[in-house]
Amino acid sequence: MTNDKTLSRRQWGQSVLAVGAQLGLSSVGLPLRALSMGAPTAATLAMLMTEDAYAAQSDEYVPNLVVGTGYGGSVTALRLAQKGQQVTMLEMGRLWNTPGKDGKIFCKPFSPDDRAMWFKDRITAVFSTIGGVIPISSLLKVPVAAGILDVVSSPNMNVYLGRGVGGGSLVNLAMLITPYRETLQRILPTSISVDEMYKTYYPRALAGLKGNQIRPAYYQASAYHKYARVACAQAAKAGIPWRTLDSGYDMAYMEKEEAGTVPKSALGNEGGFGNNYGKNSLDKTYIADALGTGLVNIRPLTEVTSITRAADGRYVVATKQIDVTGTVLATRTISCDRLFLGGGSIGTTQLLVKARATGTLPNLNEHVGTRWSSNGEIFMVRNVHTSTGAKTSVLPVTGIDARDHRNQQVYSMNIAIPLGIDTFSTAHITMTQTPELGHFTYDAQSDKSVLQWGVTAKDEPTTSAHTVYDRINTVNGANYIKGWFAGKTVGDDSTYHPLGGCPIGLATSDIGEVKGYPGMYVTDSSLFPDSLIANPALSTAAMAERNIERIIAQMI
Repeated sequence: MTNDKTLSRRQWGQSVLAVGAQLGLSSVGLPLRALSMGAPTAATLAMLMTEDAYAAQSDEYVPNLVVGTGYGGSVTALRLAQKGQQVTMLEMGRLWNTPGKDGKIFCKPFSPDDRAMWFKDRITAVFSTIGGVIPISSLLKVPVAAGILDVVSSPNMNVYLGRGVGGGSLVNLAMLITPYRETLQRILPTSISVDEMYKTYYPRALAGLKGNQIRPAYYQASAYHKYARVACAQAAKAGIPWRTLDSGYDMAYMEKEEAGTVPKSALGNEGGFGNNYGKNSLDKTYIADALGTGLVNIRPLTEVTSITRAADGRYVVATKQIDVTGTVLATRTISCDRLFLGGGSIGTTQLLVKARATGTLPNLNEHVGTRWSSNGEIFMVRNVHTSTGAKTSVLPVTGIDARDHRNQQVYSMNIAIPLGIDTFSTAHITMTQTPELGHFTYDAQSDKSVLQWGVTAKDEPTTSAHTVYDRINTVNGANYIKGWFAGKTVGDDSTYHPLGGCPIGLATSDIGEVKGYPGMYVTDSSLFPDSLIANPALSTAAMAERNIERIIAQMI
């Protein structure tokens, strides 16, 4: 749909996001009638926005409340709005549309500031050192503020999360990986058709996320992908196939980056603290489309603190609104007919485990808070004893498919070491099965739900990764570089891709409805009851597409 100014709904939605910060708004969303006015301006927003209603009310009612603006929540909001449903979305992090002092939305990767970390005073990273030499802990402190990257630490595991409108899509590597068929058949309930997932919902999600692949001729010629070509060649020499990966990064933009016709982003080391250009994060895809319906309102810097159910069957959500310094501006309750939880594997699970323990949702069953997985993630850096080039693309484009000592699938993607020098090294994130799963417990003293991840849970994933890369190293005369991980050959205590906590078919029905609580749904990666052996972004979006289609059919 376009108006007389040829502005599509997606473009219009993106414009709403782009100018919202000019007024310091506490919520973002415009009624559909505003589309006829052309591109939104600050004046349009001031006239049409409804943020003042939220600021003035201590309590309110909305028909559909979505907690979280990550993959599951964004898909859910869009599809509900397309069916004429009013939707309110709550997001703990910022609306990332306000430039900093450097004129950029996101900070420079090697000059972090208050935009970097979520209320932490220094940078936290998977690697213990830079280049195996400079300790990460020696980096300058950063101001404590509502930054884009959070790290939730528990015994034996650090979980990295994106904070902001767009969730994990803001900080991930933009990989849109379809899992192995045998994985989905193993972990999903038999009532979910794997064939239908592959035929209908993965393609739908891939299109919605604007998935694409690097052009082969460009990949082979690019100076920025030499490190990946070396990694793939070494895998192939060991008899392990490599492939080009689907990505949410605009590969046409990447080619322009290398040609010097546009500002650099992926080729300018931008990644973990956000990409200023090139990445099709959710605010440019599903969220923009959702805002374009005129039926979706987003409230950033708003955290859900508790959930209960009223006598009339509505869900009542307590919220806390803060500013970027952490100052609490308001606490309010919102009631809703339908509640969609999309706060991610950590956020959603923590809320529900707390609700069960404190008695606000006493009928939650024993499966809530179980079957949590690190996705079997293992990080490594290898000395390959050949030039890998000084230039790198932070956004990866290739990976390998292998089998481990148990003849089970192992997937690994080639990632960059963006130091600006030839390191003669390649880095990898390997994903495999996690036979030992985690669970959550509630700590009454801190009033928090805490992940319990056993000290031995890393053992099998580490062995799997070593099985594959020991073989590659042996054939190619390569070796692990231990300095990156405090003397260990691999990093085994971190994940960017947490899964589980609200396993589908156990804690929920096979469409994500929480058992014992009709009208409350889980939409995010907490549904997956085990490792996906793939980056979970695409799977989360695909499952959300499947589930919301069935939920809407029941509503009509």
